[in-house]
Amino acid sequence: MNRPVYLSIIIPVHNERDRIEACLDQLVPHAARYNCEIIFVDNGSTDHTRDVLDVARTIYRPVRYIHLDRRGKGLAVRAGMLEARGRYRYMCDVDLSTPAREIHRFLEFARVHDVVIGSREIRPEQTQTTWTRRFIGRTFHRLVSPLVPGLVDTQCGFKMFRDYAAMDIFNRSKVEGMAFDVETLWLAFELGYSVEEIPVPWVHDPNSRVRLVYDSLQMLMDVARLNVRAFLPAGQHARSAS
Repeated sequence: MNRPVYLSIIIPVHNERDRIEACLDQLVPHAARYNCEIIFVDNGSTDHTRDVLDVARTIYRPVRYIHLDRRGKGLAVRAGMLEARGRYRYMCDVDLSTPAREIHRFLEFARVHDVVIGSREIRPEQTQTTWTRRFIGRTFHRLVSPLVPGLVDTQCGFKMFRDYAAMDIFNRSKVEGMAFDVETLWLAFELGYSVEEIPVPWVHDPNSRVRLVYDSLQMLMDVARLNVRAFLPAGQHARSAS
């Protein structure tokens, strides 16, 4: 009889054929402590990412993947979260800028809270990044802080959701791009879930797929639309998102 999946790890990938093996080498020893599944969401890749994933799932038992025809990190994470079967659902980036060992800390907090998010700003001395990225990140946060009061870093790519919260939030989410983090956290607050922000170590990967200027402009557009939804009459935004 199959045991219920305890931990699902969702990893969106776009043209990441060269980083998947290194990701799994670091991730699997930590994930193997739990009955887990590792879900890669192939996010419109045009290289040989799918071929690498085909090989990976023959080597690593917990691995499976979803293929999407178009790009959008929010779209990919939503697909993975709704496809997942785990009691706890952890999203992370393939570069593991926050080390895989942090999964255990996320689980400790997720046993008490519905949503747990990593933060690079609570202890900035643990964060290694460029001045430009830090400046853009902090400027963006000032713009979105009214939507997510009390949080200091919405955009860290490492978050954990309890299964019921993930299903409720991601079934309502609409944002398909990089600003999906803001929307999911806003929805978490609107739906009454507890959100805990914890400091994590983080090292910027110079090969990051984030397009600093283009993605920042797209995020601002998504946040503007999200602000409109936030000011709809109470309850109406939840119906419009479902």
